[in-house]
Order: sequence, then C-alpha cells, then structure tokens
Amino acid sequence: MTTAALPALDALDDEDLNRLFTQAGSILLKRSEAGLPAVILETIREALAEDDDTRKPLRAVFTTSKWDNGYFWYTDGARVTLFDGKTEEIEEIDLSGADDVLSDHVSYLVDPLDSTDRLIVVFEPPTVEVA
Repeated sequence: MTTAALPALDALDDEDLNRLFTQAGSILLKRSEAGLPAVILETIREALAEDDDTRKPLRAVFTTSKWDNGYFWYTDGARVTLFDGKTEEIEEIDLSGADDVLSDHVSYLVDPLDSTDRLIVVFEPPTVEVA
C-alpha cells in the first residue's frame, strides 16, 4: 500500500486522525507481541544448545539499556527460567534474529521505556508483559 492509496486521511480532522493513529499503534503492538514469544524461544533454545543444555525454557526476562535516542530492550542477555525451576543468566545471546522484533515492540509502546522496565516473555502459554 502506498500513501497515494490513502487520500481520505487528508480529509480527517485532527481528533479522528489521532484516534486512527492510536488504534493502529495498538494493533501493531498486539501483532508484535503475538510473534515475540516464538522468536525469543527459538533464540534461547539455540543459546542453550550451544552448551549442550536440553532443558526447556519457561520464560525470559529482559531489562533495558540506554542509547542516545532512549531506552531499548537489552539484547545481549536475558534471565531465563527453565521448566525445572532453575534460573540462568544467559549472556551474549545472539538475538540478531529478534532484534527487529524487539525494536518494533519498543516503538509500538504507548509509554517510553525507562531504566526500571522489564520485558517478560512467557513461552507456554505465549504471553508478553512489560513490567
């Protein structure tokens, strides 16, 4: 779709346009959160497999890191809780495949992240929470 296909948007008043913007952001956030658990799970499994660890991950918790343009999810490591009840700090995870998904997630949030936020990704059932 190109912007030429949306000429009716120019005719909307500011209130309707803002409402549309908010609804679109909400839809994009839900789509992002729907796909996030599967992408993160695959990445965590690969990191564990490098150490011949076959335990099943239950959830991963990410913290934030500060960049020049704000806070983003820290993608160099995560605290992973496994189904056996143990928690592992997994450092230097290759989240390059999940980088775009995590960046998109931040961009769709209504409130900007700060240093205290955590992203909790549960794999079964798949859920995403910002705490």
